[in-house]
Amino acid sequence: MMPLSNPLQWCLLVGATLLFTALFMVAGLPGATLLGPMAAAILLGVRGASIELPKRFSWLAQALTGGVVARSMDVTILHDVALHWFPMLMALSTMLAGAVLVGWLLERSGRFPGGTALWGTMPGAAPAMIAMAGDFGGDPRFVAVMQYLRVIVVVVLASLVCHFLLGSVPTPIGVPGAVPGAVPAPSASVASTLALVAVALAGGWAGTVTRLPAGPLLGPILLGGTLNMTGLVVLDSPSWLIAVAFTIIGWTTGLRFRRELLRDLVASVPLMLLSTFGLVAMSLGSAWLLVTLTGKDALTAYLATSPGGLDSVTVVALGSAADVPFILTLQTLRLFGTILMSVLLVRFLRRR
Repeated sequence: MMPLSNPLQWCLLVGATLLFTALFMVAGLPGATLLGPMAAAILLGVRGASIELPKRFSWLAQALTGGVVARSMDVTILHDVALHWFPMLMALSTMLAGAVLVGWLLERSGRFPGGTALWGTMPGAAPAMIAMAGDFGGDPRFVAVMQYLRVIVVVVLASLVCHFLLGSVPTPIGVPGAVPGAVPAPSASVASTLALVAVALAGGWAGTVTRLPAGPLLGPILLGGTLNMTGLVVLDSPSWLIAVAFTIIGWTTGLRFRRELLRDLVASVPLMLLSTFGLVAMSLGSAWLLVTLTGKDALTAYLATSPGGLDSVTVVALGSAADVPFILTLQTLRLFGTILMSVLLVRFLRRR
């Protein structure tokens, strides 16, 4: 990259971010508001950009992401869990165990930096996995590619499943990210937005000072989820606030890319695809459990256990005859389980 001043590099980054985000939204790619900034930052990173974001911005992005996750945790989750707690527990355990197995096998291949494969194969919560990977010894650049390559494959496969089961293919639209509650909320009130920001900051601070695993992220989830489910506070946020958090994560990750890394990434794509199809195959086992134990239809069970982002799977589900509330419940539970399992597992492996 030609020597440019930092202000000019920031201008180029912002302009490229707007362009890529718009293109991804038009193309209907899931996670456009994360992929756009990430693609722009990668482009500048491989050209030798010298700019970077202070660490406090990463902390803020994780806290806001936790607040967004918390807003999706309402009392309907408790209702579905009370009715189907055992089948959900079995399906959730199978899904997470499958992800750990695939991640372990990838780790054994020696093609990925230590700890990276486990973060990359965790199903869902892509922004959270990317943001936390660097804190626990993984390479967030590889994690980003693994997570979003899987999300795209899962959306395509889910659409094909709907086509063969229903005779029509839902049209995926651009969605902000791979966490629950990331669907744009233009009607969010000022009070609910301020409440979400306050919960994110307070929960992030509490999670950090108490040394909670992934504290900036899990703190807001625990605090905000409790308040939201009890009805004490209404949490909501406009789409621009979510986009800000995801833009920070995308920039932080993308600016770490360098030209010499691209060769290793391209060489690892076949293994990434193989792991994705392995996760999809294992999710079929979880779906079979749900069909057998709950009597749900095959499409609902498949979408509920599909290892993609909750919002992208929801977009596909809304265009079908599936049981959307049930899908949202299990996917939300899996998100929380994924975050907690990832942190505990990586800490365990590091101690060993």
